[in-house]
Amino acid sequence: MLGSVTWDDALVQRYGQIGQQQCTYPSAVDFTDRIAPLDLLRALRQSRRAGRPLSIAIHQPGGVELAPGEAADYQLRLEREIEQLGCHVGPMQQVQQLRLSVGSLGIEALRRLVTQLKARFNFVDPRAGSFLAEVELAHVDWPLIGALHELGFNQLSVAVPDLRADDGGTVEYFRSSARIRAVIEAAHALHYRSVNLDLGYGRSWQTPASFARKLASIIELAPDQVTMFDYRDAAPLASSGPTRLGLASVADTLAMYRYGVEQLGAAGYRYIGLGKFVLPHDDLAMAQEIGALYHDIHGYTLHGDCDHLGFGAGAISRVGALYCQNTSSAQVYQQTLDQDQLPSAYGLHADHVDLLHRMLLESLRCSFALDFDTLTANSGVDMPQRYAPHWPALEHLHAQGVIVLEEGGLSIPSHARLLLPAVCAAFEQPSAMAVGHSAGHGRHG
Repeated sequence: MLGSVTWDDALVQRYGQIGQQQCTYPSAVDFTDRIAPLDLLRALRQSRRAGRPLSIAIHQPGGVELAPGEAADYQLRLEREIEQLGCHVGPMQQVQQLRLSVGSLGIEALRRLVTQLKARFNFVDPRAGSFLAEVELAHVDWPLIGALHELGFNQLSVAVPDLRADDGGTVEYFRSSARIRAVIEAAHALHYRSVNLDLGYGRSWQTPASFARKLASIIELAPDQVTMFDYRDAAPLASSGPTRLGLASVADTLAMYRYGVEQLGAAGYRYIGLGKFVLPHDDLAMAQEIGALYHDIHGYTLHGDCDHLGFGAGAISRVGALYCQNTSSAQVYQQTLDQDQLPSAYGLHADHVDLLHRMLLESLRCSFALDFDTLTANSGVDMPQRYAPHWPALEHLHAQGVIVLEEGGLSIPSHARLLLPAVCAAFEQPSAMAVGHSAGHGRHG
């Protein structure tokens, strides 16, 4: 049954070290084409003519990226980018999904930003759309949650810090659940459709006991969604050693992971995939049951037919089959817009996107299964023939109990759904599964 997951210790020990970056294609590491502003504008023209619905994401840089006092200047450039792209969108193209990184923005700055978005784009009624505000526990309070609700947001995602006790001012935000409780109570009182809490595990200053206490306080608050993530996946390229990364031992990390999976399951949460747990009433759970769940560049969604516009430094857009990422430097981003240029940098041209591989990974992420005939029909490529070199790796996973491989497709049983990255990796590196772990993460051609 979809939504169920169990822990198989032997399989997790063998395949559980493969990172989630294997499950997304294309990702930023695949963006090897230079994308000029004209490329993006041509794609937008095609989107406008087709009348495709839109998804918008607003990215705020982290506090370390901008010196004090520069945040207001960044917002002005962000508004300029919105104006430059917004004029190429048709009036009949409705925004069905909005994802706003709030960061340290105050209420007045938020109102100005959302007012500009609504003046430039045509938003669907909030009852029909998904409008998510991502907030940080250190910067959120009742007035902010109320203001976001007034602006039309109906979903909230809260980043819960897990900092060292010697990091100073924010220590109270994770030692006590009082602040998290206040946020969730405010969101429920204002009838937000869903509240997500991010739950990281595997920091060197975490212990299985401290993680258990934190998880218990979160389960008691019953957020609609909990997103568990391994800090190794959050910073895969940071450095080579656990000490420099501030990571826990592999044994402690697995202990936290297992405890989280088992306790969330016991509390009635359904496992959607890729660390995402939701209560049965949540829209994502119901969408997965009826085959209407999608996964886009921002995660699981109900809106799979949207073109995506990303605004801000490092933001990613997908228009049709064109992928485009803005320059990641906040300074270069602002300088480019000051020159009346769009900050597009790298991405993938439509004819360089492997459509079959993209469909395959999305099917695995959303349903834990593949139908070979459907993939062949939708992509125009013979799926079994295309992945013939990968069959030994798939047969090996079948023999190990990770997948059930049949003539017309494959499925991942509930005891192996935590190993989705290993299945995705088998479609990228035919030899990766022979030893039960991945030695590298290159893309196949």
